[in-house]
Amino acid sequence: MRIELHDLPQRVERQISKLRVECASEHGLSSRRRHRAELSCLSVPSARPAIAVLYVALCARVYADGIVIAGGSPRAIGRAGTGTVSDDGAGALLLDPAVLARRDEYRAQIGVAFVDDNVQWLENQDAPLARDQAESRIVPTFAIEGGVGNWVLGIGAMTSATSERSLRQPGDLDPGHFGNAFDYRYDGYVGSTRRDTLAIGAARRLGDAVAVGISISASRVSVGETRSLWAGFIGRKDVLGDPAHDVTLAMTGVDDFSPSAVAGVLVAPPDTRVELAASIAWARTAHVDGPVVAVGSTDVSARTTASPTAHLDVPEPITVRTGARYLAEKWIVEVNGDLWIFPSSAESNAWQLDGVTVVDESSAAVNLTTLQSRLSERTHGAVRGAIDVQIIPGFLWATGGYAYTTANTDAAYRSTTFGDLSGHTVGLGLEATAGKFTFTLGWSRTWSIQRPEQISAWTLDNPFNAGNEQVPSGTFDESIDDVGVLVDAEY
Repeated sequence: MRIELHDLPQRVERQISKLRVECASEHGLSSRRRHRAELSCLSVPSARPAIAVLYVALCARVYADGIVIAGGSPRAIGRAGTGTVSDDGAGALLLDPAVLARRDEYRAQIGVAFVDDNVQWLENQDAPLARDQAESRIVPTFAIEGGVGNWVLGIGAMTSATSERSLRQPGDLDPGHFGNAFDYRYDGYVGSTRRDTLAIGAARRLGDAVAVGISISASRVSVGETRSLWAGFIGRKDVLGDPAHDVTLAMTGVDDFSPSAVAGVLVAPPDTRVELAASIAWARTAHVDGPVVAVGSTDVSARTTASPTAHLDVPEPITVRTGARYLAEKWIVEVNGDLWIFPSSAESNAWQLDGVTVVDESSAAVNLTTLQSRLSERTHGAVRGAIDVQIIPGFLWATGGYAYTTANTDAAYRSTTFGDLSGHTVGLGLEATAGKFTFTLGWSRTWSIQRPEQISAWTLDNPFNAGNEQVPSGTFDESIDDVGVLVDAEY
């Protein structure tokens, strides 16, 4: 294309104006870009004094961003769950939707994590060690985001929480041969929870330093529990805990629509390297409904109608999250604090049953309408920290993180199937960027603080009210291993 000499000053002036606009947009929130590349300043002297003098200074700062989801995403895994400030992908829909405002490009993430939660229970030194036999769970994630004017919108589908424990069951073994091998049966054989979530969110920048955001979600919540109760009469010399008087019940329930919402704020002053974020989340109590299966033993039986049912209310917490992040040239550090505030009703929940009757060998019968669930939660918190270090400029970063989480279940309400001990988490990861793609690999391990159990608040739940006692106590131990991969693409 031919350029006349007399047009050159005007063309240069227009180009400089364009560069200045781009430079201004690179400050504050919009400067926190993806793929670890950030334009932090662009200085262009005026072209009016001389056409031949054109000076451009470009300062580059690089850092890592990605995805974190409660329950374990690749980015969360490699940073021990840290991500309230840095996560501007799918996880922002659940943690702090204001962070979506950091990036206005159209982008998508797809990832999968594998979670293995291993619990162990030892009644005493003479008893066999009870171990979790559940398989690893798959935790998928998919989301897309993009900017529309001053708004950044996002939609995602993910498994936002999951837990499953399964201990050995006696099967066809005669109750007379149980010994002390199944003394956890009144605590529980199987316990599982899962939350699959569809979330939409929006963030808006309020100037160069502040953004606010909100997201709403609809989740499918499922809960499963299998355990035994003891049904007998100590007045006729039945022995408490004799497995010949056991009734084993398996309850499963689903709530197909459980709403939740998150509101958050992100503060990223353009003249500092510090970012701050905070959010508050609400979720409605989940109301799960489903079938129940009841099986008796040698001296007691269970009768059910054609379609026996079970119902359980699962209280959800108010969640408060805060975080701060410092962005240096070749490293980034982030710290988070999480607090889950549960109502007092979450400490003790009961299944409401219909269509189940327990019949003793003497033909005494009772309708079983209520059964205490072992699902128990209380207010608890976590502190987290992570560091990202540049290994190969523009290509590879290494990540690491640590977290300490307090126990989400009171010691008296702990069981083999539900509840986590307080514990430590260490995570390691790698993130590689090629063009518009970022690949994340994360690994973490959580180990609990092993504690001998106090006298349990759980009992044998005798429906005949003719003798009861606490379930056997013991020592709990737990570990969680996570591995995940993620691909993040701009388009």
